[in-house]
Amino acid sequence: MKYISAKSVAGNLAISLFLAFKSIVKGNRWVPILLVLVMSFSFVNLIFTSSIITGVMHTMDEQLVNAVFSNVIISPQENEYYIDHVSQMEEKIAQVPGVAGVSPHLNNNAFFEYRWKEKDSQMDRGKSGAWEVIGIDPEKEAGVTTVHDQIIEGNYLDANDRDKIVLGVEIAGGKDAQNEQFLTLGGVGIGDKVRLTYPNGIQREYTVKGIFRTREMARADNLAFVSLNEMASVMGRDIFHDRATQVLVKTAPGVDEGKLIEEFKAVGVGGEIRSWYEYGGAMRNTISTFEIIGSLINGVGLMVAAIVMFIVIYINVISKKRQIGIMRAIGIAQSTIIASYLFQALFYAAFGVLFGWLVVRFLLLPYFVSYPLDLPIGLVSLTVQPLTMGTSTIGLILAALLAGLIPAWAMMKQSIIKTIWGS
Repeated sequence: MKYISAKSVAGNLAISLFLAFKSIVKGNRWVPILLVLVMSFSFVNLIFTSSIITGVMHTMDEQLVNAVFSNVIISPQENEYYIDHVSQMEEKIAQVPGVAGVSPHLNNNAFFEYRWKEKDSQMDRGKSGAWEVIGIDPEKEAGVTTVHDQIIEGNYLDANDRDKIVLGVEIAGGKDAQNEQFLTLGGVGIGDKVRLTYPNGIQREYTVKGIFRTREMARADNLAFVSLNEMASVMGRDIFHDRATQVLVKTAPGVDEGKLIEEFKAVGVGGEIRSWYEYGGAMRNTISTFEIIGSLINGVGLMVAAIVMFIVIYINVISKKRQIGIMRAIGIAQSTIIASYLFQALFYAAFGVLFGWLVVRFLLLPYFVSYPLDLPIGLVSLTVQPLTMGTSTIGLILAALLAGLIPAWAMMKQSIIKTIWGS
């Protein structure tokens, strides 16, 4: 009995495939072509939207690591302002395998003034503003961030520079700044003087040696750098030459930050040790909003594809209404006829996914690798993830099957006589 049942099922499937094949081949030849194109463009849209959003997130993550936090950040213990004995900490960190670079930071804030001699009165703020200043060892800093490679005017700092400063473009202002000019110093040039007033009352004049632009507008491009020796001098005590506000650690490629943090703790590295991901959480939460928007766009795309296929298959069912009635009258099972339309829908979806993937793989991806989007946040390319591919493929196939099932099922609910004679 089981053998006969299996044979019957196989026969019904063969009939369904035959009916689907004849419907595709013998019908209007433009219908399958247009439907496959619709499915292809729907698939490309699903991949493109998700991949662009993922690409934006990838670019912003890279900027946070390369321009702001590096991979691991060591901060002072709770209720402490500074990390003491930084040179000893650096030695411990350097002993851990997987460390590519270490750079101490001595952070401060200052009131910046540009062309202060041109002010009419003490009440005139002129071209000024408050920004963060970081004391760095330029050579060590070049091993953990890429700011030294992002100089757009002038040069980077040297270790012995005491009266020089490097400004982020959003402090300097000018044509390359994204902020309005009144939020910057209004266009500082290389060789110009700026005056900084620190919280402890110390006032220093610096010559602008370089201007950098990392495109990380949230923080990096609003920073200024002086040498570590200069910042220690501003602090006023020799002990600051071996102190730091933060210590940035760059990992070697492929090294897991979590495991490295555990190894730091094992060798006795003190302070609060965190990965860049913990500091960049707020920015990623903002970007996740775009993922929700992208999901809504993808949902609309799937709906449009399903509606288009539904309309085409519905018209096909209506035009073959009498044939369907005759097939039912001669004993072809309703499930067999419905399955034939499901096979048609599956055919359109499968070839749509295939051609869509070919477009993504051999057209869009190579193009965006060669010509990434030049956005204010940086260069953004497509980042296609396997999960996106899988969900897009499954979503499109399910939408197509639903579009094929509904009109065929609705036709099967009518009587054979009504189907044949249309009454």
